[in-house]
Amino acid sequence: MVRSFTRRPGASRLGCLIQLMILAIVIYFARLAGEDALMYYRLQDAMRNEANFADSRTDVEIRNRLRAFTDSVVLPQQAKDINIVRDENGIRIWSEYDLDIKLPLNHVKTVHLRPAAERKF
Repeated sequence: MVRSFTRRPGASRLGCLIQLMILAIVIYFARLAGEDALMYYRLQDAMRNEANFADSRTDVEIRNRLRAFTDSVVLPQQAKDINIVRDENGIRIWSEYDLDIKLPLNHVKTVHLRPAAERKF
């Protein structure tokens, strides 16, 4: 017996297309924000690495290495302002910068980020 396919009441040809379009828009903007988040975590990881090797490097060397890193991953100019505080018990490295995230309909959201690393001796 061969059954013919008939349209069900309420079925839409555009229903799936609209859902796929919404999913594509969400993925597009998540990718843009994800790249910015990845750069933040990479800077934070670089700060942790510098804190781990702080025994053998001066503050100037650490600052220069981190500034070179911010250039390589294309972070805002504010991210190059690296703060380093040493005491007899450890080291703390941090930076602060603002990042503009582009949203749909030409909206821009500014996020203040503070990557940091700390190590106790």
